[in-house]
Amino acid sequence: MTKIDVMRDFARLIIVSTLMLTAPATLRADARADGEKGILEYKKGNLIEAMQLLEKSAAEGYAPAQTTLAFILDLGENDAQAVHWYRQAADSNDAGGLYGLGGMYAKGEGVEKDPLKAGQLIKQAAQLDHAEAMRYYAKALESGNLGFDAAPQLAAEWYQKAAERGDKPSMHRLKQAYTSGQLGLPVDADKARAWNDKVNQPD
Repeated sequence: MTKIDVMRDFARLIIVSTLMLTAPATLRADARADGEKGILEYKKGNLIEAMQLLEKSAAEGYAPAQTTLAFILDLGENDAQAVHWYRQAADSNDAGGLYGLGGMYAKGEGVEKDPLKAGQLIKQAAQLDHAEAMRYYAKALESGNLGFDAAPQLAAEWYQKAAERGDKPSMHRLKQAYTSGQLGLPVDADKARAWNDKVNQPD
């Protein structure tokens, strides 16, 4: 599903509602089931049904539903609501919520831009084994941004962790590093070839 598809469906749904921000937080026994079904429907491209389920589950405190809802809202450029739901999930120490909220602070969308806060949130998500957060954190360490000093060797460690969790951009970065001796790693044709093979494996 493309961003354009999401935004078109958003227009039909008219989901921009302040009621979402004040929804009761009382959990129902099937909040998890609603959330998981909503996530599945979103992955299948059934946005209308997904949104109905995700809104219900997110309002009742299910963090994965909050994070997925925030992601969809972010795609639809409903930044304030996206930040709200990312923050709700982050407050539960949900890795996806921490990463998503960090991304909003990094971009300055829905909140005032704050690279230092973004860096800390993304680092927290990385420490909770969120693969994309691991890569984002590794990139920050490699380039010395988001409040972190440049630390190429530590960046290599985090690229490795992300790659081991199936993150293909991290695999590609390791292939490059072993090919030309970057990130404090030695030139190693065998390791470069091994990472290249993994990058090219079908998902």
